[in-house]
Amino acid sequence: MIYGYHLIICLFLIIFQTTLLVGGGPAHLYDLLAPFVVYLGVYRLPREAVPVLVLGGLAMDGISGGVFGVHLTAYLWLYVGVRWAIQFLHVGNVILLPLLVTAGVAFESLVVAFSAVVLASAAWPVEFMFSVVSRQVLWGAVTGPFLMLFFIRGQKSVDRARKSFFAEKDPLRTS
Repeated sequence: MIYGYHLIICLFLIIFQTTLLVGGGPAHLYDLLAPFVVYLGVYRLPREAVPVLVLGGLAMDGISGGVFGVHLTAYLWLYVGVRWAIQFLHVGNVILLPLLVTAGVAFESLVVAFSAVVLASAAWPVEFMFSVVSRQVLWGAVTGPFLMLFFIRGQKSVDRARKSFFAEKDPLRTS
């Protein structure tokens, strides 16, 4: 059930990002899977998170039209970095979690931007790349914590539904 929840959220974020947030300008935020990868790194074990990351990374690589493997690699390295960082950070801290989300968005945006710069046929001005990445990091800092709260509350709802579904229905029955 947990895999289903994570895959539904992952596919919803991919579809939402690729259909409603396409184009440039202020509507183009950042990769919405970056806060989801941070959430998986903080709250989920590798056996639960890695299959979802691989499928989500492959889907984003296939849909993005960029270099194949960039998103998958960025997600896996981001997950490993978050798992490493939570050894030293208090996860429940109200200040550190948004900072971790912002750092994750910055990392993912930089990886994608540098891959685009390296493979571009013409030279990109650094000022253009800096403005795009800084705008994405700003949007990630503003909206990322809200997405994290959405993921956490959704996880709690799924856990409650799972417990109530598998709970004993007959109170008189003894084991």
